[in-house]
Amino acid sequence: MKNIKSVIRKNLKKKDNEHLIYIRYTYNRRYILFRSDAYVLKINWNNDAGRVRKSNLYELKNKILTDKERDLETIVLELISKKIEPTLFNVKIEYYKAKNKYQSDEVKPKKHDEKIFLKDFQEFIDDREQKKQVEQDTIKTYKATLTKLTLFQKKKNYFLHYDTINENFYFAFVNYLRDEEKLLDNSLDKYIKIVKLFMSYTFEKKKHTNLYYQTFKRMKTDTDFVVLNREELIKLAYKYKPEPGSIKDKVRDTFIFGCSTGLRFGDLIKLTKGNFVIGRDRLKNKIIDNASETYIKLKINKTQDYLKLPINNFIFDLIKKYDIENEEFSFLKHSNQTFNILIKEVCREAGITELVKVSKKRGRENIDYQDPKYTFISSHTMRRTFITSMSNSTEITNVQAVSGHKDLKILMNYIKRNDKELNSVKDNLNDIFYKKDEDLIGDKSSGIDTRIISKIRK
Repeated sequence: MKNIKSVIRKNLKKKDNEHLIYIRYTYNRRYILFRSDAYVLKINWNNDAGRVRKSNLYELKNKILTDKERDLETIVLELISKKIEPTLFNVKIEYYKAKNKYQSDEVKPKKHDEKIFLKDFQEFIDDREQKKQVEQDTIKTYKATLTKLTLFQKKKNYFLHYDTINENFYFAFVNYLRDEEKLLDNSLDKYIKIVKLFMSYTFEKKKHTNLYYQTFKRMKTDTDFVVLNREELIKLAYKYKPEPGSIKDKVRDTFIFGCSTGLRFGDLIKLTKGNFVIGRDRLKNKIIDNASETYIKLKINKTQDYLKLPINNFIFDLIKKYDIENEEFSFLKHSNQTFNILIKEVCREAGITELVKVSKKRGRENIDYQDPKYTFISSHTMRRTFITSMSNSTEITNVQAVSGHKDLKILMNYIKRNDKELNSVKDNLNDIFYKKDEDLIGDKSSGIDTRIISKIRK
């Protein structure tokens, strides 16, 4: 058939620069592509003939293409014989129905078209939202994933069906998000995660039997990020002077509070005066500065674990400033979006403007961003700053006790290391392996030195 031809897509390559060959079916000036699983170097491809030129394994590859084209032609002719119009949609259904063979009718999935697949995704979102199983920010990510899938389906003409959530889908969707949506790997990762979650959810609902989604690799990489150092925290907490009671004053207080507790933003903004346990001396009526008497207690939403957090001097000031013992305070009540906008303004006005470079990953490409530090600061900077600061001054197990991390490996990803910390490690080792000519024991004339320290360094 003239409307069936083998083609390559020049913009899609393998690691060794080979192109994947597709079988193209054209109908009413529109077309769809079916994967052949054969690859060819561009120099070895005859575009007019739709075949591989004489080269390594060219005969076998051309046989695969001939068989694939014949299979597709058979599908088209069978539709015509049944007096069914061979539209792109109808051909896709028959193609994937033939490709996905199941052992028995009992486990064979029902016929689902694209509208049902996306409709089921919306029902998945509604179910999670109604049951209040996740936070609203997570629901927003679910909705964003549905939007990405809908745009992907439209722009790439990909048939979204439970049976087509396979290797073809995975690479096509990943390439779409990278190349056209320009997403970095950590942003892309969350969409892959949610697709897998949706497929698992619908599998349990017995809407399909396709488990290929379990092989989808996540894209999450170690994140390069910024944290505030001691001097910057002091500058923001005590030298920056916003108008008292203003929104920027409250955003600043929220940020320092977050840097003092390490709480996730979702837990932070839900705190009430009931979370504060404040012990007072009965005679002097002063707050007892002891973690066993004065602390913050709360249940972490993500893990449902209970945390007990010590209160530092800055939070003592906030207790007085907002009368936390008696009044329901408002300084923590912000939307994440508003907070992330305002905290950048606050940090800029506070002078946190040093140029810094942050690297992000998109596939094999590392993308460097160099901008003033305040542009990289967000609500998550609070938790990272807290964990990094604490890791430099106490045992990592103590940090884990107040951060709420169950996995120490994940906790380590929050710690920002820099040259100052590396020099600290060097200095600590120098204290152990301190070496000067006058301290060495041995025959110096022979050039033989011992590693024994002859005097204690004061």
